[in-house]
Amino acid sequence: MPKKRFSHPFIFTFIFVLIFHSFFIFWPSKSFPAEKKDPVLPLSILRSLNNEISGELAQDYIREIARYHRLQPSLGYSQAAQWVAEKARSFGLSEVEIERYPADGKVFYFMYPSSPAWDVDMAELWITKPQKEKLTSFAEIPVSVAINSRSCDVEGELVYVGEGTSLQDYEKIDVKGKVVLASGPIDVVANLAVDQLGALGVVTINMRFADDEPDNVSTLRLRTKTPTFGFGLSHRRGEALKMRLLRGEKIFVRAIVKAEIRPYYYENVIATIPGTELKDEEILLTAHLCHYKPGANDNASGSACLLEIGRTLRRLIDEKEIAPPKRTIRFLWVPEMSGSIAWVAKNPDLVSRTKAGINLDMVGQYLNQNNSSFFLHLTPHSRPHFINDLLINLVEFLAANNMQAFATPSIFPVYSLSGSRDSFRYRIMPYSGGSDQVIFNDGLVGVPFAFFLVWPDRYYHTSGDQPEHCDPTQLKRSALLAAAATIFLSDDCPHKARRLAGEMINHCRIRIMEELKRAFNLLNWSEAANTIMNYKEGINFIEQAIKRETAALESLKNYSRRDKEVDNFIDNFIEKIRKERSSLLSDLEQFYRLTCLARGLKIEKINLTPEEIAAAKIIPKRNPKLKGPVNLAYLREKIKDKPEIFNLPIFQEDNRITYEILNFVNGRNSLLDIRNAVSAEFKPIPINWVEAYLRLLAEADVVIF
Repeated sequence: MPKKRFSHPFIFTFIFVLIFHSFFIFWPSKSFPAEKKDPVLPLSILRSLNNEISGELAQDYIREIARYHRLQPSLGYSQAAQWVAEKARSFGLSEVEIERYPADGKVFYFMYPSSPAWDVDMAELWITKPQKEKLTSFAEIPVSVAINSRSCDVEGELVYVGEGTSLQDYEKIDVKGKVVLASGPIDVVANLAVDQLGALGVVTINMRFADDEPDNVSTLRLRTKTPTFGFGLSHRRGEALKMRLLRGEKIFVRAIVKAEIRPYYYENVIATIPGTELKDEEILLTAHLCHYKPGANDNASGSACLLEIGRTLRRLIDEKEIAPPKRTIRFLWVPEMSGSIAWVAKNPDLVSRTKAGINLDMVGQYLNQNNSSFFLHLTPHSRPHFINDLLINLVEFLAANNMQAFATPSIFPVYSLSGSRDSFRYRIMPYSGGSDQVIFNDGLVGVPFAFFLVWPDRYYHTSGDQPEHCDPTQLKRSALLAAAATIFLSDDCPHKARRLAGEMINHCRIRIMEELKRAFNLLNWSEAANTIMNYKEGINFIEQAIKRETAALESLKNYSRRDKEVDNFIDNFIEKIRKERSSLLSDLEQFYRLTCLARGLKIEKINLTPEEIAAAKIIPKRNPKLKGPVNLAYLREKIKDKPEIFNLPIFQEDNRITYEILNFVNGRNSLLDIRNAVSAEFKPIPINWVEAYLRLLAEADVVIF
């Protein structure tokens, strides 16, 4: 019998009354918010950026970068880095250099091991019998050769093993001394076929986007104990080869690989636009330069936008269309994640000077052609900062003036002459991992970092990620947003601080009301047995929202050294929010009582459990020698004698939860504080899950109790 969920008309009426009442406390002066069209920057500055930034030039940079197979580290990456550095110098950027960090598989940067270079001189796969036919080559499709393939020149019979990911796939097939054709992931297939059963090597059929992009090949990586080779074929070519084998045809193939694995370097390209009065404070723009050839959208697009931002800002400053930045603007092109963590490890003084940053990763896709949207991912809850509201304002302004709306003329259209006229679809999203912002938002690094992304991308990590699939219009819009935010962040103009303070206060009111609504919903859909527990969680939602919003407002204080009135204004509003806390909690309490009354439940008081009382007394600390988010490979190696410990339930959850658990470890927060902060950010998490995870980190010396 299905569980009965409670529904009562009085509850919904009460919600309406409470929300209506709350409008008078939190809502702006107008009854409904007007469509956001007013940017925090003067329109004259935005027009200068719009006139100068070129999506066509950015696409040209992509074409140049995409010529190189930019694995990290590799000779191809080095060549791309040299090209970027020379281009940055030609634009007049300052302090342009390529910083190198040893990468040999033995050197660690905090918890992150380096990896040696894998470089290929040539690699080809041929059918030799029944007649000679080339299947693929590194020269034509670099991603068709699996990373870590070893030098070889071997010939063997090709046999089809289905997915090839289970020993059952090999029960009736002898693969020893033969080459395996399979449709499963190449690393899993190779571990079975080569390491266990003695196959010569592996060829796989691309199954990603098989219907939409049958001629693309996905990137491949081998992780075998036995030196071997791997090749990937497109779905169309692989299926044709499979059908020949299933018809009983005997096919022999020859694999020729000339490759080398050796110690090398990670390389970061660095450039600046020096600041003036506040030159020792910095704003950081990052993009990862690495990836497989062509790797146009991922991530030559972000790297190209950084170049175009640098060129544009330098020219506008030189021509006195915009003022020189007061804070230094630093540009950083990196091998993804590894370059960022190495830079943090080797430049602690620069990290301490960095006030905020933006990471551009995959920002050039055509929106309409790929059913994509521009995503602004905000900083995590552990890193509240005014950069979020700054970027929300700019994104909403751009969208309001670049979408097809009936009878609504645009005051600020942004497009490239050779680009699309796509409407600027966007989403404002919570924090997301997966790129270099993960490093900078870490609790010990402490730099608030936002993240730009266009998604989905049907060419992601495939041979189809070509420059022509990048839209000059979207490149221009991405660069303009980052450039505009950088101008704001690198200045200390009092007017800008006042303008943003007004934005933040409006957003703050709305976000706190969203948390009250979230608490109402949690109670409204509670099972009877969970009502008191969910009331407690609802209180936590509101408490954490007030903490977050006040911390974000605090971050705007001292933005301008010349306008203390802004700071006083912010202080007054923070005090107002704190005073309204009791009103919000009173509204929630009334709704809880009404819920209990309607359900015939006893009204209970909220108290800390014995487990919570104990957790409130435990204050973990971070090991300052291990900055950055946890590397699971490092963790497994440190506690390899206890593999069962990775069965903790927390590992089955969103990995952002474990990321934030560690971020909230700051030497002041107790276990209870950490549990409450993470539960408000994602979903209620048992406190024993949090403690078990942190105890695990303590065994690896990441955390100290």
